Amino acid sequence: MDKNEFKRLMDGYLQGKLSTEKRELLQRWYDSFGESEVGVPGMEDQEGMTALKEELYGRIHGAIQPKKTPLRKITVFRWAAIAALFVLALGTMVWLYSHQNDKFGETSTHVVSAYHQIRTGIKQIKKVDLPDGSMLYVNANSTIRIREPLLANKREIFLDEGEVYFEVARDSLRPFIVHTPSLKMEVLGTAFNVKSYKTLDDVTIEVQHGKVRVSDSQRVLDELTAFKGLNYRKANGQTERISLNNDEVNAWTRGIVALQKADFNELAQTLYNLYGVRLEHGEGRTANHHYNLTIHADRSLEETMAIICGIHNTKYRRKDNVVTIYP
Repeated sequence: MDKNEFKRLMDGYLQGKLSTEKRELLQRWYDSFGESEVGVPGMEDQEGMTALKEELYGRIHGAIQPKKTPLRKITVFRWAAIAALFVLALGTMVWLYSHQNDKFGETSTHVVSAYHQIRTGIKQIKKVDLPDGSMLYVNANSTIRIREPLLANKREIFLDEGEVYFEVARDSLRPFIVHTPSLKMEVLGTAFNVKSYKTLDDVTIEVQHGKVRVSDSQRVLDELTAFKGLNYRKANGQTERISLNNDEVNAWTRGIVALQKADFNELAQTLYNLYGVRLEHGEGRTANHHYNLTIHADRSLEETMAIICGIHNTKYRRKDNVVTIYP
C-alpha cells in the first residue's frame, strides 16, 4: 500500500464513507505490519514518514475538534471510530520508531519496553550481530536485554541471567556497558566473557583482549587486561584475580567447557546447559568436591559422567532427567 492510498483510506475512515471491502483492506494492512521486521509498507523513508505523521495528526485533530455548528448528538460508534483511528496512527508511528534499528539477524527477539530481549534454552547458543558491528555469543539458559536505540551516546547490554561472550567494535565516543544484577563492565573495544548464573555464587569476568573496567554499585573493583579475569563473590563483594590461557575465554562457544576448581554448583550448571539434566549430590562429601576437567559437548552424558566420577572415585545414577552423584 502506497502513501496516497493510505491517506485516501484514512479520509474515508474519518468521513464514514469506507465500504466493507475497504475497511477489511485497511484492517488487513494494519494487521500485516504487527510482526514485520522490514518496516511499514509505503513508509520506508524518514522524510515521508515525518510528513505523513504530521498530516495524520492534523487530520485527526480536525476530526475531533468541535465545529462552530449547532450542537448535535454524536453516537458512541462515531467516537469509537475516531478513537480507534487515533490509536492506529499513533501505534504506527511508535512501531516505526522502535523498529528502525531492528537488525539483529539470526536471533529470536521481541520488544519489551525500551529493550530487545533474547533468551536461550537448554543446549542453545545464539550468535547476535549488533548494528554497531559488535558480536555476542549467548550461552544456554541465558537472558539478555539490549537497550534501544543502541546507536546513541552509549551502548548498553543487561545480562539478567547466564553467560555471554562479547566481541565489541571499538568506538571511542560511545562506551559499551554490560550490566549484571550486581556489577557493571565498561569498555570501548575489546573481547571478554561474563558468566552470571543465579545458581552460582560468583560472577566471573574474563578478558581475551583489550581492557575492561569492572565496578559494583559503590566503586571500581578492577581494570582487567588481556588474559586476566575476576571472580566476584555475590554474597559479600569479595574479589579474586585470575590468570587465563589464550583459548579458555570463549572455548564454550565451540562446545568446549574448561572447568578449573569448579564447585558442585558450577559443574551442575554446566551439565544442565549441555545435556539438560539436573545434577544432585547424595550423602557424604560429594557436595564439597571441586573439579578440574574439560567437558566436550559432542560427548555423550554417559561418557562425561564416567570422567566426572573418576576424579573423586564416586558413582552416579540417573532417573529421568535427574543425575545423582554418590560415594
